[in-house]
Amino acid sequence: MPKTPISKSNFLLTILGSLGAILIFALILFLSYLPNRPDPVDAEVVAERQAKADESRAAGIKKLNSLELIDPISGIARVPIDEAMRHTVEMYKTKEVTPILGETNADPDLANETARQINNVNNLDL
Repeated sequence: MPKTPISKSNFLLTILGSLGAILIFALILFLSYLPNRPDPVDAEVVAERQAKADESRAAGIKKLNSLELIDPISGIARVPIDEAMRHTVEMYKTKEVTPILGETNADPDLANETARQINNVNNLDL
């Protein structure tokens, strides 16, 4: 059986026709399905959960990045996480022993500095 060569114009027309058919199918799909798509049944619940998650995330970030004096007598304070990480690395570099919870051997200089920073933050006019 003799082979007949396929001309470039026939090949190009085949490719263009196939591409055109796919584009027409996509257009029909877009015109018939997407604009008539109903809202999900639980859209209200999803929006409420998203709002609660955003609120919780913002509260967590605020807690991680704020100064707070928890117990002024024993010198327990909440410090920003980047400052706490820096202090922990410095402590490990100098081979200091981490104080055990419940002990009152807290560094008084660190507690006083933290209290001073908290007072500075509280005195700001925001």
